[in-house]
Amino acid sequence: MQTDPQPTSEAVRSVTVEASSTHPADWGRAMALALNQLIQEVTAVTGTDPCRGPNGLDVSLHVKAVPTGEAITVVWRG
Repeated sequence: MQTDPQPTSEAVRSVTVEASSTHPADWGRAMALALNQLIQEVTAVTGTDPCRGPNGLDVSLHVKAVPTGEAITVVWRG
């Protein structure tokens, strides 16, 4: 888990997990793992489950090619 430094007061959390396949249909496990880790981190920091808030959980998804497959990154800005 890494926290991106930002000059504003907005908290930013991101998690990257590598998928061992280059096929989009195979990325589900990596995305689920990244989301799970991100939700645990946000819950630990804020004290509440972000999925239970009135606006739900709003995340960005980034996919980047790596030699062994794809790097799946989910980012939350709260």
